Amino acid sequence: MTALILPVVRSGAAAPPGTLGPPVPTAATVGDELRHALPAGLVVALDQVNNQIQIDVFDPLLCAPVEHLAQTFERLYPKFRDYYVSIIGIMWGFLQEDPQRFAALTIRTFQASQELIREHGPKWLGKQATLTVLEGVATVTRVSKAATKLLDRDQAANLQPPNEAMAENWGNSVVAYVMALSGVLSPLAALANNRVPSASLENVVQLAHWSKSYAVMAYHAGKSLGFLRVLRPGPITEADEQEDGELADAGLTSYNELLRDDEEG
Repeated sequence: MTALILPVVRSGAAAPPGTLGPPVPTAATVGDELRHALPAGLVVALDQVNNQIQIDVFDPLLCAPVEHLAQTFERLYPKFRDYYVSIIGIMWGFLQEDPQRFAALTIRTFQASQELIREHGPKWLGKQATLTVLEGVATVTRVSKAATKLLDRDQAANLQPPNEAMAENWGNSVVAYVMALSGVLSPLAALANNRVPSASLENVVQLAHWSKSYAVMAYHAGKSLGFLRVLRPGPITEADEQEDGELADAGLTSYNELLRDDEEG
């Protein structure tokens, strides 16, 4: 694997509208529960967006020379971000009257992604990359649960209004995380459907590591926005960022045990 060079995600504007809430999985991770919860027409619309993401983003990203992966990720990020905002709009348009259900469904969709990674990751990605991406999913699941406060008007009213820089940092880290995670899930979903993934394994492993790094960024951004509890008073410091990384590593032993059980089973 090449050295980790985290792509810089530039937007040049405030956070995409609709991203100040729980991170939302892309249509690539739409599970059976979410499909049954949404009208058939919306599921079709999500699938259409997902097909375009595959063609316009993941096909070139997953087949790029690994030494150009960071530049390709950064180049394709704005396009993915626009599709991501469309996905949020489709889901939120139907579920906005029941924000807690919206939050619960997105969290359970991340949990379904976790199951897909546990089932197919070790055989194709290897144990270490699988553990890494699982740690990122676990971190963002915690972030998603905390971010439900942003959907509750009473709880959101108790938070300080975010400045533009904080909101942009949150939006970028969330979208970059979902993009990196989806780049891992796309070939795993192909494997689950008995199809051969058209992806470079080295690229997918690199995206697995980036997904965890972006998950830590999302965790730190959530603390900056105030909906994740900061254990020490005062401004968030470099020590807090180190703590975020340590929190993202939490559960490594349990994941090792789960994967060992899978291998032995």
